[in-house]
Amino acid sequence: MFKVSWKGRPQPAERARPRFSKNKDSYYMYNPPSYQKYQKKLVDFFSEYSDDPELKKLFDKKRLIYGLSVKIIFHLASNGKNPFYGKRPDIDNLYKAVVDALFLSKCNQVEDGFLTDANGDPIVNSKGDPLIKYKQKIDDSRVIHNEILKLRVDDEDQEGFTLIVRDVGREDIL
Repeated sequence: MFKVSWKGRPQPAERARPRFSKNKDSYYMYNPPSYQKYQKKLVDFFSEYSDDPELKKLFDKKRLIYGLSVKIIFHLASNGKNPFYGKRPDIDNLYKAVVDALFLSKCNQVEDGFLTDANGDPIVNSKGDPLIKYKQKIDDSRVIHNEILKLRVDDEDQEGFTLIVRDVGREDIL
């Protein structure tokens, strides 16, 4: 089992939206920079735990029996007496942002050669070194159970989330 807490206001995953040219001939997918910045923060945060032995076991597909169980408890500041936070953002979008960042972090990446262009030539950085290509050890489709709570806290200093990831074994399903 791996457990970690993050401090700061949780943000929902943003859906990439198409942006069209003036004559509507072409389009590109736009993802808001604020979400990209948040996701990078989370990826960097989870990458700090890439040497954690428990997390290494969880992302080892040879040891993974059935799949992963992910529990996330979000803490969002609001006034009121109800312990649960019933306002936006939607809980599924909060969950998606955290899980996507976890699976994009170094904890779940393995080197897979070098990046190449359409002609098969290596893509290099500004120093001329070839850029390394990565692939995921396991896909987020291996999450077979989740539990998500959105709780209210009194002030912004208490905002954040707690993530608990564990391996679902035979004893869990019998």
